Amino acid sequence: MTTAAATPREPMPKPELGIIISMFPELHETFILRELVALERRGMRFHIYSLQHPRDPITLDDAIRLSTERTSYSSLFTLATLGALARTLIKHPLPLLKSVASLVWSGKDRPMDIVKNLAILPASLHIAEQGHKRGIVHWHGHWANIPTTACWFLGRIFGDSWSAAIHGEDIFSSNKFLSHKLDEATFCVVCSDLFCQHLKHNINLTTPQNIHLNYHGLDPKVTERKSPDRQSHPELSVVSIGRLVPTKGLDVVINACAILRSRDIQINVKIIGSGPLLDELSQLVASLGMEEHVTFLGALAFEQVLETLEVADIFALAPRMIPGHPPDGIPNVIAEAMALGVPVVTTKVSAIPELVSDGETGTLVEVDDVEAFASALAAFHTNPQLGSTFSQAARTRVGQLFNQDDNIDDLLALFERYTQQDFLISTLPD
Repeated sequence: MTTAAATPREPMPKPELGIIISMFPELHETFILRELVALERRGMRFHIYSLQHPRDPITLDDAIRLSTERTSYSSLFTLATLGALARTLIKHPLPLLKSVASLVWSGKDRPMDIVKNLAILPASLHIAEQGHKRGIVHWHGHWANIPTTACWFLGRIFGDSWSAAIHGEDIFSSNKFLSHKLDEATFCVVCSDLFCQHLKHNINLTTPQNIHLNYHGLDPKVTERKSPDRQSHPELSVVSIGRLVPTKGLDVVINACAILRSRDIQINVKIIGSGPLLDELSQLVASLGMEEHVTFLGALAFEQVLETLEVADIFALAPRMIPGHPPDGIPNVIAEAMALGVPVVTTKVSAIPELVSDGETGTLVEVDDVEAFASALAAFHTNPQLGSTFSQAARTRVGQLFNQDDNIDDLLALFERYTQQDFLISTLPD
């Protein structure tokens, strides 16, 4: 009698981390890209799931590589996503229906958000099917809104563990579903102490001890770069970097520079970034007669950004908080400028004072105070030594808060502590 040869079993996939993002990559979310590159460098097994295709051209080499090699894209309503919804309804009807009911009940104070959250349900289930086949054992959502809702669905319906990275969007307005959702996360990391303390103490979490501060780390390309010697010259060179949206306060920067020009100060302003306010800001420049002094450079490759920034006399950005718009925590471009030894003029808003100490590591002015902003810029022109005074203290402060190795160590420790999983490749390639 012969026996059939045993069918060899397929090796079990090694555990991976699934990272859910609304749109990857986004030009104004380079801090997420840097974190992912750092995790990759450490040998973490992860795969990215983007709920939308990128809207801006992908210009960064790391973003191009990760988007092609480590990212799966999903539209909201396709045969694949609706098929995943149908299969889940058959296999897990009660958890699915209970999660929908829980979302509707806890989020009834924000009915439009209910619609948005329910709209991503089919795509979330499709992501779950893909992820489970890959060996995803833990999900990590970036931002407090849609990505963490997708993770919450997967936790509720399939019992998957998940965590959240909170960068500030929509955490300061009344949002009962947010606290309901974050209470079910395994843990959360928050990119500023201001946001961290708010989540711990102001949204009625039952598990505030699972909220942890984790500053973004700077790209080593910035921290390892030698800042050029600064020399005073007649023309004041100002650089501003940010998405062209109302919260960045670029109108304040332009108006302040126009005031200096009216005082016969020679000035050259370069604005790096793209966004919906390009036409409006261009019209403002024209109305002020500043066309010869303000240049919109658009989106640039990272190396070009650094080359433009490091030779500037001043980095200027005037963030403001606007209800209904995502707030800035600590804009990473401020930290990058400080790391390069470029003096910073910015606003006393959100978490920026955690990094910029007025009169020590930079200059802070009140929000929307154009005259004060102009005076702060002029101070660096009339007293070139002022920038040198701030430079070393600024570099030291950035090194304390934005050391990428230290912050990635902390993040990896949290994943290990809360998931009891080893996501690292045991042997890294040379």
